Amino acid sequence: GFQVTLLNDDDIERGDLARFSAIVIGVRAYNTRPRLLAAQKRMLDWVARGGRLVVQYQTPNAALENKLGPYPFRISSDRVTVEDAPVTMHNPAQPLLASPNRIEPGDFSGWVQERGLSFANPWDKAYEAPLSCEDPGEPVRYGGLLYAKHGKGVFIYSGYAWFRQLPAGVPGAWRLFANLVSSGS
Repeated sequence: GFQVTLLNDDDIERGDLARFSAIVIGVRAYNTRPRLLAAQKRMLDWVARGGRLVVQYQTPNAALENKLGPYPFRISSDRVTVEDAPVTMHNPAQPLLASPNRIEPGDFSGWVQERGLSFANPWDKAYEAPLSCEDPGEPVRYGGLLYAKHGKGVFIYSGYAWFRQLPAGVPGAWRLFANLVSSGS
């Protein structure tokens, strides 16, 4: 039910962003589109006016450190490679886990290939990290999903592997991704 518009660099730099309720930045987009990072202040201003910016995983790069969100965070090489690694929800009432779909443990069943990669670590205390997971024998990874209010809007960074789950038709991934682009409604 979502209407999708692909945005080029000119759209991001000079287009009317107010016509969008959410913008999703694709996997590694900042790594491959230099003009996108140059327009980040404009996008964060749009978030402050009420937009929802969802940034999918980017590869660690010093040029991106503390520049993507309204508050500092660093993209790390932290990842969880076991696709059925248990996921802990730290606050089920958190907006990303509660609306419009109530996310439950079963929503993490049937994921393919991995949970995620390039998790945030470390991050500013202004962010919430509502989920954690871990590979066997590895430390708990909290930075797969960050959420912060910024002005009237919401900024989200996610290292979870949506690019694998959505094409595979994983129902819980679709439900949670719908919450990401609907948060703050």
